[in-house]
Amino acid sequence: MMSIRTIVLCLAVACVSASCGSSSLSPSSPSTPSTPSTPATTFGLTGQVVQAGTTTGIPSAALLLVDTSGNAMTTVANATGTFAFPVSLASGTYTLQTTAPGFRPSVALISIPVTNLMVQLPLLGAVPVTTVGVNITGPTTMTIGQTAQLTASVVYTDGTQKDVTSVAKWSTTAPSVAIVSISGVVTAFAAGPTAITASFQDVSGSLSIAVVSP
Repeated sequence: MMSIRTIVLCLAVACVSASCGSSSLSPSSPSTPSTPSTPATTFGLTGQVVQAGTTTGIPSAALLLVDTSGNAMTTVANATGTFAFPVSLASGTYTLQTTAPGFRPSVALISIPVTNLMVQLPLLGAVPVTTVGVNITGPTTMTIGQTAQLTASVVYTDGTQKDVTSVAKWSTTAPSVAIVSISGVVTAFAAGPTAITASFQDVSGSLSIAVVSP
């Protein structure tokens, strides 16, 4: 018969063997925290529906905005012709259809984002008024370090003009000579020539500026 001492020693050896076997647990790897998704940027669209060639708003004009996937959204202009679509539009190209009783309907392609939009509807039976170009006024000569505010006006076929300085897209052909802000403010940096361009819808105009040393 085995002695109690022998039994205890056997149990101790068995425990040591079990702790050194291949069944021991390996440390677990730390979990990688998930990165929160960034919400997509969306935009709104505001503007005004006016009688072509004038600044007279058309009340209750109906607007239909459709994206490239066929998703549609509608709104109605208020008493002054002003309209607004909610801030839920992704950037891209949209088709905007505008209708109002007594006026020719308008269908146009627009790109979102856009700061402000003016939709012109000609009267039924009237000769359609279209845009001819953009006229830019401002200094044609500037000194280094000088700033100047330019003004852009869209010109229509009936001879009328409308100020579009705040909604035109401004650019310069020589940024090293002078830059132009989104509101049409020019800042001269170095001597040389440059051309400042203002674009509105499908027309544009330019102004040549010479920057000279003081």
